[in-house]
Amino acid sequence: MALSPLWLQRSGLPEFLNSQVNRTAWLVFKTVVELDCARNARPGTVEITPFELASMCGLDAQTTVRTLEGLRRKKYLALFLPEHPEETALVEVKVPLPSPRPVEEIREEFPFNRLEPGVRFRYAAEAGSPAEEEHREWAGGKRDLERVIDLYLNTVGFKINTFILDELRLICQRFEPSEVEKVFSRAEKNDIRSLGWIVKELYRTNRRRLKNRP
Repeated sequence: MALSPLWLQRSGLPEFLNSQVNRTAWLVFKTVVELDCARNARPGTVEITPFELASMCGLDAQTTVRTLEGLRRKKYLALFLPEHPEETALVEVKVPLPSPRPVEEIREEFPFNRLEPGVRFRYAAEAGSPAEEEHREWAGGKRDLERVIDLYLNTVGFKINTFILDELRLICQRFEPSEVEKVFSRAEKNDIRSLGWIVKELYRTNRRRLKNRP
């Protein structure tokens, strides 16, 4: 169950998200969860274009983007959205994930009550628990995030909020610090004040580096 999103279906989230965001919210959120489970041993970043995600959900890209933005506003996802739906987005399920029903109550129900007490539900770390602290030790590290925030403030501008901080954290997790430094420097030299351009350029240079690797 630590690797499965099945408990989420009994958590009250399907009805809650559809009522609080829009009627496609649970479908989009559940698809992101399934992609994360398939790609990451622990909760992590999902790279996907909004166009591809929309196709997987049977929705149009505009509806999918609006739904992702709604899930971010409700703090169920951390998110970087590209300017165009066919470009790569970064999406991450928030941990600890709030749910209308407490995890302890869900665990008592069939079939969950057959689990060993020590088995954790994915995303369900409680505030202050070792599981949450483990999730906070993400790949980039606090020092790298502070450096990227400085680069953002010096290059893009002084507008910053929790959503932008999530975007910068996702950049730290996804790209090497040296690559991030170089692209921010190039943006500053060319007076480009767009985080979207910076992420697009990071993907472009990363693909070129991988292609040229022996």
